[in-house]
Amino acid sequence: MADGSFNKEGMSLRQYLRFVDEFREHLTLHHDIEEMHVFPKLAKKMPEFRANERHKKSHKLIHDGLDRVEAVVKGFREDNSSYNPVEMRAALDSFREPLYTHLAEEVRDLGAENMRKYWTLSEIAAFRF
Repeated sequence: MADGSFNKEGMSLRQYLRFVDEFREHLTLHHDIEEMHVFPKLAKKMPEFRANERHKKSHKLIHDGLDRVEAVVKGFREDNSSYNPVEMRAALDSFREPLYTHLAEEVRDLGAENMRKYWTLSEIAAFRF
């Protein structure tokens, strides 16, 4: 929708920018929760979730792109006439690969086959998140 097709979806530029910013906020909150509550629990047995390991590094790369999105959205909100679809697409694309790589790694690392290497079913059932 960065190309302006948000209008075809019934959104104004203001609504689209709010939509993008809410996505950014939700993803940030999701990662904050993972890093504060989920990763420390998993890290007790799973090295890939320890501090400065793959998942936290992925979050950092993703958030570098989200910071760029935040700045671009702020600028477009301050001056709607400055909206540039190429700039918006570039900001969104700036974290595309790290995000997709991270999602694939999480699916693999949190899949049943890998989890069985580290945890019993009763241990997993006792997780409080």
